Amino acid sequence: MIEIKWMNRTALGLSIGLIFTSQVYAQTQVAENEISEAENATVNVSSTQDSSAASTLSSSYQEAENKQVVDETPSMNASSTASEALQQQEGDATQKENLEEVFTASERQYSLLKKGSYSGTYDLDYTYYRDTQIDLALCEDTSTVCRLHIEDNANHNLTNTFTLQYGVLDNLTITASVPLVAKTDNIKDTSTAGLGDISFGARWEPFPLKQGRLPLILFGNVSTKTGDSPYEVNAMKDLSTGKGYYSVGAGASTRKYIDPVVLFASVSANYGFEETGLNQLRGSRVLDSFDPGISGGFAFGFAYSFNYDVSMTMSYQQSFNTASEFRFTSGESSKPADQSSATLGVSLGVRVSPKTIVNGSVGIGLTEDAPDVSLGLSFPLDFLGFGRNTR
Repeated sequence: MIEIKWMNRTALGLSIGLIFTSQVYAQTQVAENEISEAENATVNVSSTQDSSAASTLSSSYQEAENKQVVDETPSMNASSTASEALQQQEGDATQKENLEEVFTASERQYSLLKKGSYSGTYDLDYTYYRDTQIDLALCEDTSTVCRLHIEDNANHNLTNTFTLQYGVLDNLTITASVPLVAKTDNIKDTSTAGLGDISFGARWEPFPLKQGRLPLILFGNVSTKTGDSPYEVNAMKDLSTGKGYYSVGAGASTRKYIDPVVLFASVSANYGFEETGLNQLRGSRVLDSFDPGISGGFAFGFAYSFNYDVSMTMSYQQSFNTASEFRFTSGESSKPADQSSATLGVSLGVRVSPKTIVNGSVGIGLTEDAPDVSLGLSFPLDFLGFGRNTR
């Protein structure tokens, strides 16, 4: 009997130890996972049909979930902030405004300045002409060829142009351009540099912008003959930096924004004033006067903005010159064939600052009278203190 009692006491002690160990383990589990404890407690209470305890423990489960949500809030807020930063903010340029800005930066004749504002622009242009010339002469009083030379000619022209624009009115802008020209001729084995032909111009928008109507800008220009005239220098040895006569021109341009491009087109005409009293030796004759005739042209193309920083403009330009005439002191006259110059141009605009766009261009000559290739670089002179182009 005594032995049996000892065994019962031992069993009772083991039972108490197991219960104590179970309670310690349960407390450890609660500390590690509040959500798991709440779920288990809810299930236990449901089995005992104690609705009050179930409600209390269910609230604990909800608090544990809320705690988990609060812990996730910082990362979710950071993601939300990044998403909002990528979206367009108030004051940011729209796609249309950005496209019009990069377009007018390369095609200035399609835009106007606000009243009282002004801007300066620097343009660097390089053109290359290559041609084959035949020097043929017949012997006097015979049909025998006395001289025959075939020579390859190449001309390199570099023009630096400084342009200043000023808004007289919101719909009227005046301009002035001063070119500095450098030339090299392989056949003449000579080069020259100097002032080119200064020009003045104006752009006027007669009608206010209206929904459904294309904008119309009328423009005009006057070109001087401040550069060295090709009809006054030694034609066999020297080079000119100007065209040698005064001229006036007029034209019209328009544009149309069609998401995601802007289409543009222009047409123009020029009249050159006759130059007299030249007295230039040309072969065995003396040039007395030159009538430039009438010239005109048209252009069209489109501009496309890849993103806020990069845009591209493609254009086709063609000009015509007709009715020009050379008159000599001997009474003879010479009328050269009408000329036509066509060029396909591609321009790439890159935004180097929020308000500054630099344009690089490439032109490919499509006719004999056009340059074989032309390169251009244009950027505003804001860093020199000129006002920005405000549209």
